Amino acid sequence: MKELIKLDNGEYAFSAEYIEQDNEEYRGNPLIEALPPMLSINESYEQLSYIPEYNEKERDLSLLHRYHALTRLTRFYQPLEQTLELEVSFSRLLRNGYIYRNPKSKSHAEALLEMHRRLEKKEPLGLPPDIRKTASSLSIIGFSGMGKSSAVERILSLYPKVIIHKYPLNIIQVPWLKLNCPNDGSPKTLCLDFITKIDETLGTNYFKQGLKRESLSFLIIYIGQLARAHCLGVLVIDEIQHMLTAKADVSNSIMNFFVTLVNEIGIPMVFIGTTKAKQLLQVNFRQARRAGGHGELIWEQMKIDDNWEVLMTRMWTYQWTKEKAELTKEWQELMHYESQGIVDIAVRLFMFAQSYAMEKGYDKISPNMIRKVSEKYLKMLQPMLKALREGRLEDIARYDDITPFDIEEFLIQRETPINMRDKITREKEKIAEKRQQKEISILQKVTLTLMNLDIDGKLAEMTAKKIIKENKEIAPQEAVQLALTIINEQMETKKATANNSKNKRTMNIIYKIVDNGRKERQSAHDSLLEKGLMIAPLSDNKLF
Repeated sequence: MKELIKLDNGEYAFSAEYIEQDNEEYRGNPLIEALPPMLSINESYEQLSYIPEYNEKERDLSLLHRYHALTRLTRFYQPLEQTLELEVSFSRLLRNGYIYRNPKSKSHAEALLEMHRRLEKKEPLGLPPDIRKTASSLSIIGFSGMGKSSAVERILSLYPKVIIHKYPLNIIQVPWLKLNCPNDGSPKTLCLDFITKIDETLGTNYFKQGLKRESLSFLIIYIGQLARAHCLGVLVIDEIQHMLTAKADVSNSIMNFFVTLVNEIGIPMVFIGTTKAKQLLQVNFRQARRAGGHGELIWEQMKIDDNWEVLMTRMWTYQWTKEKAELTKEWQELMHYESQGIVDIAVRLFMFAQSYAMEKGYDKISPNMIRKVSEKYLKMLQPMLKALREGRLEDIARYDDITPFDIEEFLIQRETPINMRDKITREKEKIAEKRQQKEISILQKVTLTLMNLDIDGKLAEMTAKKIIKENKEIAPQEAVQLALTIINEQMETKKATANNSKNKRTMNIIYKIVDNGRKERQSAHDSLLEKGLMIAPLSDNKLF
């Protein structure tokens, strides 16, 4: 088992464990050997998938429980073919970038010393050609909401944020760092964001007083030194199209800055942006060439094919309405038409339709609900979706930067018809909401666990609610144990009550037999003997 080491920010990082490499170029390089193993296509699909928990019996639970369960759809993730292609490209980009940055080599120490010297003397940055020649970049271009950033984040999650190399290396390795391009298009802002992100990741204090007053050239050398010292594997820059909002000279300045990072510091880069970003990456020939170093992935919407059917089939499982709508070819075509093959929109439509059905009291979703929620809740996206349907590529770019809204925020706003609380002051509502979010989460976990133990859904939810109400700070595991104890006690009580009732009935029969016997001037003994409820002395007969 890997050893965990606590960082200064309270987070934990794994101590390096080295895996011998089959690839000759990777062998003997601790930065590559400490990374997780390369994945096959099947392994990649398995590890990138996220299938939230679901139980068919949940559809019998209360309206509130089912409504809150909808948020699980926001965590549903199924990798597509282009996701798997991206994983292979990123894996190669990361490892190739480390080939000439082996900390065991003499050149690694020399480069660090040289950057420190240039930083002190405020000289321009420059590294030996052998360090730079494996550095490259990858660009991922596509319309908003296509899932570019989600795919990259899923792939980044396959790699640790920090790896600790002990003696004799004594290195804190940062395999990847992800930044959003600043809205003001300022290279200086990006440099400062980089330093801040390093501090957040490692718990360091590199962001010093007065740093904002330093020149851009100083900051570039400074982040170059940090990137080399912490063996940064790949720098990911998201929302690169923001640069187009900046003035031309500022935009050119930051593009030159990116060129410097790749060319001078030798750090591989991943650029993520909308189709507008393609123009930006081609402003400079050197950058266009570098951006194609490991390929340019055009992130397109899905077509109606086997991949779409697999996605819809998996997603269609997550229905919390009273009745389940069966997935048909017509449903698949409708979902594709309304979402235009954009996975993020398809998932949202599916969730919004269920939310609408619950609010209006319908037992299941219908095609008309999909159309209605698309028009009502995705109004801002309709021009872009219409342009996609009609194939007007020149118009699509106009809607390229439409920002998808927060789904969980939407559900919270729509919770009023579901009705949880009404007349509470603003401050109390905030406190209650935080507490309730925690309780709902625990309620779902406890109820699901009990249902998985074959306990009736309504009994499971009722018992879980009672326990959580009476024990505000209880942990899910304790709540499950307590619920099982209560349910067992209830069952035992019912059993004992049933037995007592049976005994009472038996005694009533005996009294009646004796009473009737007296009327016939028979003794109690003779009456019971006659009815077979007693045996005569020395008789071989047995009762019952």
